Amino acid sequence: MNETHWNVSRETFYLMRKFKIGIALGGGGVRGLAHIGIFRILEKNGIVPDIIAGTSMGAVVGALYAWKPDAAGLEEKVIGILKSGIIDEIGSQFSKAVPKRPFGRVLSLAKQFFILNRAVVSPAIFSASYAKKLFAGCGLPEFFSDLKIPFCAVATDIGHGEEKTFWGGNLQEAVAASSSIAGIFPPVEIEGSYYLDGATVNSVPISPLSNYCDFIIACDVRPERRIIPSFKRGLEVLSRTDAISSYKLSDIQIQEADFVIKPKVGGIHWANFKRTSESISKGAEACEKALPKLKKRLLQRKISSFPRRLLSGKCRRPPQE
Repeated sequence: MNETHWNVSRETFYLMRKFKIGIALGGGGVRGLAHIGIFRILEKNGIVPDIIAGTSMGAVVGALYAWKPDAAGLEEKVIGILKSGIIDEIGSQFSKAVPKRPFGRVLSLAKQFFILNRAVVSPAIFSASYAKKLFAGCGLPEFFSDLKIPFCAVATDIGHGEEKTFWGGNLQEAVAASSSIAGIFPPVEIEGSYYLDGATVNSVPISPLSNYCDFIIACDVRPERRIIPSFKRGLEVLSRTDAISSYKLSDIQIQEADFVIKPKVGGIHWANFKRTSESISKGAEACEKALPKLKKRLLQRKISSFPRRLLSGKCRRPPQE
């Protein structure tokens, strides 16, 4: 009987035969904690990402999961961080809830004036020392090399006006850079450049994964677009046009994903950490609902990509592997 012998190195065999799944986690403050629920359901069904990319809160959740791939442990850790009180100041400053009593409304207006004034005269509402304490409280390891799953964090280089993808180096600095919301946290300096929230350039970071994955799952936690019938102030118009530009850009970028999971968290304010459990549950619900279609798409892609993976080695290893 004739036999065909394949002269293939171990390295090439790994690259050709391995079907790689990437997951892109979008930003959105508390809404981004829905990613934990998504991880829980994927994990339960044996779908574990080979590579993770995150923006803003997606970078925080993604880095924590890449370090310790255990959704239940991640949820427990996040709840513990919230109970520590380190995040309370953000919730109190930016909660949309306005007291119904007249004096409460006066206090709310005074708080808004204070926030706006602080944002105008200072680089950010919160100091660099508070931001450092906040991100240190996440308990991340210091370096990318400590992670069990390859991971990248997307940030905005505000000096050069470019997208920056961090694949290696200091993990804590990269996650802080990706999560530093403009005007709220000061820019993070890394090697002479200044970085802010990656959502400005890539709110659901699919593109960094495209060269390394056969199938990309995008987790989109952006708020729903609302119809606004009228505008009374110029600042409202400026804010609205900026929001439209951002949403349209994200709509184009998200088309690169092979599958999109979109939890119904649009009604949750980004700073309302009292709704953390709700956000996590919404993520799990959305993933559970999407699971049959996701499994079908994964199987189809595994079958259709097999010849290509076998013969050409489409996927490359990410920089940190």
